[in-house]
Amino acid sequence: MTAPFRMDETITIEVQSGATDPDYGTLIDSWSTVASRVWANVQDVLPSRAEVTANALRIGAQRSRLRIRNNAAITAGMRVTLHGKGDRIMQIVAGPALLDDQRHTEFMLESYSS
Repeated sequence: MTAPFRMDETITIEVQSGATDPDYGTLIDSWSTVASRVWANVQDVLPSRAEVTANALRIGAQRSRLRIRNNAAITAGMRVTLHGKGDRIMQIVAGPALLDDQRHTEFMLESYSS
């Protein structure tokens, strides 16, 4: 049995649309909402070598753990907007992982800063 956790933050989950520009053939960056204002538990991962320097550019990766009720429509190709911390947008990079209680799912989120 997993330890109880509080669903204390609202999130919006979005999927990227597959539209292309008719003139240039490039992908148009548009996102469609899958689930809006869902209650979730978000916990930041403690920093441990979170900054990486590549080609003289320092990039910091912020990782967080997201726990929500089961929803089969959510995949690793989506992004999440955290509304409790100033509408911070994060990419889903791992998951889903079903928790022991069989009612909640966990994902890993990541955002970058330079």
